[in-house]
Amino acid sequence: MNLSFEKPPAYDLGADADLGMWLSEWGEYADRIVHLGPDDGRDHGQLCWDVLTPTGLLAPHCGQCKHRHGGPRGPKEMESALRRRIPPPEVSPWLAATLIRHLVHWDLGDGPMRPVADALADGLAELLGPDAQWRANGCAAYREGRDGNVSWMPVTEATFDAAVVGIGGGHAVVVVAVGED
Repeated sequence: MNLSFEKPPAYDLGADADLGMWLSEWGEYADRIVHLGPDDGRDHGQLCWDVLTPTGLLAPHCGQCKHRHGGPRGPKEMESALRRRIPPPEVSPWLAATLIRHLVHWDLGDGPMRPVADALADGLAELLGPDAQWRANGCAAYREGRDGNVSWMPVTEATFDAAVVGIGGGHAVVVVAVGED
C-alpha cells in the first residue's frame, strides 16, 4: 500500500470557468447565500443588505417585540457589522472557509469539497483583483488568521453567521453562511 501525505493538487474549475454558474451550484450544494454581480456603486453594507433582504434572514421592521434581534436594521448598520477588513493574503482562505465551514459543529471539519471551495475562492479573489476591498463581519468561519476565532457582529437573525463581501475590478461578491444551534 502506497500512502501519500502530499497536499492534493488544486481543483481545476476548467478553462474560462463561469464563476457565476459555479457559485449558483455551490450555493445549492452547501446551503450558502452567494452573489456575484457587477459593481454598481453600492457600498459593502448596502450590497449585503440587498442580497440578504429576499432571504427572510433579516427583521428590519420588527418594531417593539420582545425577541432580542441580533441582526442589523438597515444598510448603515450592515456596513458597521462588516467592520473587519480582510488583508489581501487572507482573502482566498477566508472566502473558502466561509463557503465550506460548518458554523456550529466545528468538529465536522471541512470535508472532501474543500478543494472546490478553495478553487472558487481563488477564482473570486483573482476576478476582483489585488485592489479589491474585502470586508467580513468577524471570524465565525475563518479561524486560521492571527486573531483566531474572535467574536463577530451578526448580519442576519440566525444564531451564527459569517459574511464576506468584496468589491473590485468591476465586480461585487457576497458570500454568507448561516448556522442554527
